[in-house]
Amino acid sequence: MIRVVADTNILVSATIAKGNQYELLKKAKLGSFRLVISPQIITELKGVISRPKFGFSNEQVEAVLKQILSISEVVITTSKIDAVKNDPPDNRIIEAAIDGKASCIVSGDKDLLRLKKFKGIKIVTTRKFLEKLR
Repeated sequence: MIRVVADTNILVSATIAKGNQYELLKKAKLGSFRLVISPQIITELKGVISRPKFGFSNEQVEAVLKQILSISEVVITTSKIDAVKNDPPDNRIIEAAIDGKASCIVSGDKDLLRLKKFKGIKIVTTRKFLEKLR
C-alpha cells in the first residue's frame, strides 16, 4: 500500500473546507493509501487549528486530532534532515516521510514542492496525488 505524509497545511485545509484536501483524508479513511504522521506534525496541527481565527473550541480541536489519528499511522522520527533552508520546520515533514517509509509527500508548501523529490520520495500537490490515485 502507498504510504503518504500530508503536510500540516494540507491537514489544516482538510479540517476547514471540503476541497481536494478533504477528499485526500476521505481516501485515506477508505484505505486508498496509508496516511503517515509524526508527533511533531500532530503538535503543529494542534497549534495551528487552535488559533482564534479558526474558531474551534478545545473539544473540536481534540475531535479533529482524534479523527486524523484514527486514519493515520504515527511514526516516531529519528532522522534529522536539513533540506529546506528557507523554512527549517518543513524538514519535519521530510523526516516523517523517511522514517515512515513513505513514497510520497502531499504538500501545498512552495519550499517543499520546489524539491520535487527527496531521497526517492515524491513531493506533489494534493490535486496531482488525487489524479494519480484515480
